[in-house]
Amino acid sequence: MFLERTGKILALFGLLLAAGCSSAGGTGNLFAAAGDKPIKIESIPPGADVYAMGEKIGVTPLQLSRDKVFPNLYDKEKESLYGRVTLRKAGCLDFTRTISTEIGNNGLHAQMDCGDKNPAAAPHTSETVEQRLDKIKELQSKGLITEDEAKQARERILKEL
Repeated sequence: MFLERTGKILALFGLLLAAGCSSAGGTGNLFAAAGDKPIKIESIPPGADVYAMGEKIGVTPLQLSRDKVFPNLYDKEKESLYGRVTLRKAGCLDFTRTISTEIGNNGLHAQMDCGDKNPAAAPHTSETVEQRLDKIKELQSKGLITEDEAKQARERILKEL
């Protein structure tokens, strides 16, 4: 009797485990990860093409499925693209970010560098130069902008003096 119950329990456990690990269609995974929420991608200016793993996914604003950025299977030559998103818009510099937990939870708000067409390139009358430079340092320390982007932003601010 003990072996019969144990066998039933193991069979039930195996069935639940298989249902939880299944990626086949239907209603989905019984044990879906909390991180399955799409990543919100926005850009200024809007209308930027969004690329993940080297393929165009859509245009901003966009709700991006995490499996497009973090696929389970991918070609070895695309390894450097894993977890990264690139935004491209004519007349603007490409904007590339690694999707961190913070970006995954809060979304990516990309300020693209479009030269004179970029509204953010206009002088800010409400902030001092020091405040603007501090903001750049803060964005870089949070990983929201790269070292190169920080350098370009600093140069833009200093040219306005």
